[in-house]
Amino acid sequence: MTLKQLQVFLAVADTGSFSKGGEAVSLVQSTTSQHIRSLEDELGARLFDRSASHVSLTEAGRLFYEHAARICTLCGEAKTAVSRFQGLVQATLRVGASTIPAACLIPDLLGSFSAARPGVRLEVVQGDTREVIRLLQDEMVELAVVGGRFETDAISYQEVYAEQIVLVVLPGQFPEPIVTMQQLREIPLLLREPGSGTRLAVDGALQSSGLDPRSMRVVAQLGSSEALRRAVLSGAGCAFLSSLAVGRELADGTLKTVDIDGIKISRSFYLAWRRGRSLSPAAEVFMEAVRHMVPH
Repeated sequence: MTLKQLQVFLAVADTGSFSKGGEAVSLVQSTTSQHIRSLEDELGARLFDRSASHVSLTEAGRLFYEHAARICTLCGEAKTAVSRFQGLVQATLRVGASTIPAACLIPDLLGSFSAARPGVRLEVVQGDTREVIRLLQDEMVELAVVGGRFETDAISYQEVYAEQIVLVVLPGQFPEPIVTMQQLREIPLLLREPGSGTRLAVDGALQSSGLDPRSMRVVAQLGSSEALRRAVLSGAGCAFLSSLAVGRELADGTLKTVDIDGIKISRSFYLAWRRGRSLSPAAEVFMEAVRHMVPH
């Protein structure tokens, strides 16, 4: 049973004629009759009562008509849905994002992206970098924007933005603008969890400078940059934070940065996608928007 046979059947039933039904689907009468005979043979039932001047549906034909019409309608809707998807008239894109991209980078580009592509509905799933890459591997999201890399043959990465990670404190907590490595070991420190991109960058920079992160005085390990920011503001200690996450506080003086003698910490943000998989049109245009983003 083919879609064409169903279309021919419906055309004959609607016009009451093999010749007129064939014309409606651009077929000659003999080909139309062949389609109907093949359909009746497969179903094992006569679908039309034939006379010299007219054809009409049998009881089996009337029963079959309802299902055939529904199938043809669904096929048409399926074609329309794919066409709208391909043309970005209507599409949903699930994107995974680690903390800073979810809080700062994606919201910054969302206004212009939505204005340019109003038919694309964006769903952002947030987690730390390790969690987001796992979502990508499990195909729960199509794309990811993350602050670190976990090397695997299954994932492709492209660097899209670089930023500074700064040590932030309350004003007056440290009178000197620079702390030594020894002082860093002694001050109360707040850290992100090990799976976050911020933590990966901090641990890597400290280890490269000869400082074992495990030797520091860590008073708390928290699960988001927002939690770290609020903890620093409460006076709980100092923290390594994305400069994007505390831009407002640094500008108005509620927090300040302290340099570490001999250490500068930077990290990159990456677009990530499953290697070897074709991306949807919505994913392609979102990737292009991320590549050209300018964070505020």
